[in-house]
Amino acid sequence: MNEPVREEPPSRLVTLVRRKDRPVCVMLPGAGGGLNPYLRLASHLGRHYSVYAVRAAGLVPGEPPEDSIAAMAESALSALGDRSPALVFGWSLGGTVGWEMCVRLADRGARPDLVIVDSSPLPRHASAEDDERIRKLIVGGLGPRPDEHTVARVERTFRAQAHALAGYAAEREYPGRALLLMCRDADDGISGRTVALRRWCELAPDLRTATLDAGHYDVFEPRHLDRLTGEVDAFLGLERES
Repeated sequence: MNEPVREEPPSRLVTLVRRKDRPVCVMLPGAGGGLNPYLRLASHLGRHYSVYAVRAAGLVPGEPPEDSIAAMAESALSALGDRSPALVFGWSLGGTVGWEMCVRLADRGARPDLVIVDSSPLPRHASAEDDERIRKLIVGGLGPRPDEHTVARVERTFRAQAHALAGYAAEREYPGRALLLMCRDADDGISGRTVALRRWCELAPDLRTATLDAGHYDVFEPRHLDRLTGEVDAFLGLERES
């Protein structure tokens, strides 16, 4: 009697730009797990890197979300397989996960460059109103008539991610090179930017910081892309195209 074939879960590693024999860049998404905000930046980084992203767990049928930053970091490393990143990039939640990834990579003798955009190393404190506002933004990004099952998975994933951020505080230093880009807006994209910045400076002895004239949720829009890529290129020592 033949045993039923077990389907393998879909890979969480998404290829954004493949460049043979180029160093690896991995991008980690913000809350909700969508990768669309990264596509323009991935194209820019693809001049020098093979660019991958690790999608959030919980976005496909039958896949549970992860509710701790440690679990997200470990599964992202697992998704990379034998690819050793030279650059880790994360925005918001993704920056926090990227930090934990790099701490673990440092334990293994690797120190990739790390770029964090508007993330906090401190526990997230948010009201129900804050969460509802963010939930609407995430669901709104799914299009005008998203499938109800897709919406349910995205909402469940966001709740797990919010829980993970509420229970997380970065404790260990990362000895590699890091760039922290903070947004200038006064909304609650992340709370306590000044305190967060102070803590990042304590944790990262080789940290460069800059401020972006953009809001937390529009930092990847075309009108802000030149400033964002300029800061990243300067940190990485990449020449700007004329």
